[in-house]
Amino acid sequence: MTAAVGIKRLGFAAAVVAAAAIAALVILPWLLPAEAVRKAVQAEIRAVTGLDPVLRGEVSVSLFPASAVSFDDVMLGANTGEPALTAEHVVARLRFFPLLIGRIEIADVSLVRPTIAIIFNDDRSSNWSDHIETLARNLKSGPDRPASFSEIRITDGTVILRDEAYKILETISNVEMALAWPSISQSFAATGRFAWHDEPIDASVSLTDFAAALLGERSGLKLRLAGAPLKLAFDGYISHRPTLKMEGTLAAYAVSIRDTLHWAGQQPPPGGGFGRFALKAQTNVVGGTISLSGVNIELDGNTGEGVLTFDGRQSLQGTLAAEGLDLTPYVSAVRLLAAGERGWDSKPIALDGLDGVRRPSAAWSGARSGLPNRRPGPTSRRNCNSLMSISSNASVRCSGFADLRAKVISVSRSIAPAAAFTT
Repeated sequence: MTAAVGIKRLGFAAAVVAAAAIAALVILPWLLPAEAVRKAVQAEIRAVTGLDPVLRGEVSVSLFPASAVSFDDVMLGANTGEPALTAEHVVARLRFFPLLIGRIEIADVSLVRPTIAIIFNDDRSSNWSDHIETLARNLKSGPDRPASFSEIRITDGTVILRDEAYKILETISNVEMALAWPSISQSFAATGRFAWHDEPIDASVSLTDFAAALLGERSGLKLRLAGAPLKLAFDGYISHRPTLKMEGTLAAYAVSIRDTLHWAGQQPPPGGGFGRFALKAQTNVVGGTISLSGVNIELDGNTGEGVLTFDGRQSLQGTLAAEGLDLTPYVSAVRLLAAGERGWDSKPIALDGLDGVRRPSAAWSGARSGLPNRRPGPTSRRNCNSLMSISSNASVRCSGFADLRAKVISVSRSIAPAAAFTT
């Protein structure tokens, strides 16, 4: 048999198979009633997730040319207070080859224009608590675990976050995400983008054990956020039973930390500076306290190393060591006095915007700012290096300024208003 004859026979066989498949798809709508398909899809969604969504709209079934079942006006959580999820449409796309032999299997599920509400009550319970426990039980490995669809897509979604205790309300819009559902493994991954405060953010998150993470147990976590205001990456572990715990490596970068604070709805420090920012550190989160060790930080060209701690009272404290400090971006409000003038400006020192305690611990070089580069001694404070510290009682001390007096525009919401500036 020549090669040409073999190719012809192979092509003929492929054409026969294709014709049979098309014929089967054309005949299937009569062999598989739409009501039976709808019930099979509902049953599979319920078996895989354990959730029982309420179907309030019409249901349409299409087997040719595309095999899919569409549900209109779907709601989840009607019996747990405010609905956890509502969607204009839920589309379940069916697998092709099982459909040829009359079996209904879901390939993936799409939520079209869903609204996901995450509400924390005063007692710290959530409208998602029961649903999460149900999901976790169904995701636990077992011999009787049903086959699952592999992906859930979110199209043009909205996420509403509300905390009744702290009176917080945030809205995340334009959510476009693809969730790799843990069908044959324990891992979970989601990639896509969303908009927060009118800025688009590319996001990806992965969990090594999705069921454990839902139950608050320890799971590996990788998180990436990238947008114009901020780039952030975390690689480590997370758990939240009995309290939130995170440990791993954190990296963050912003072209302007001032713009990032504006975007996040926070008050930036007054005056100048607070531009380019970069951070890398080992992170340990317990409850509302964030501890950073092995910190490498850069702000406006100044670099430092050390440790930082941020607690739930919105105060920041720590120790950073630096070889040099350029104060040029921050001295826009400094006023030089005439030679011999020793008067003190009676106007109050502004401390709006700074959270906590900052104590630079190194001998900062004054060469870049035109200050004498000499180390302070026990009896000479005028000829010492420029050293500034802000302590918890809001006293500000600056050594190394002989004929320079400044109105210090610092930053603090939580520090006491009393302040003193000495040389």
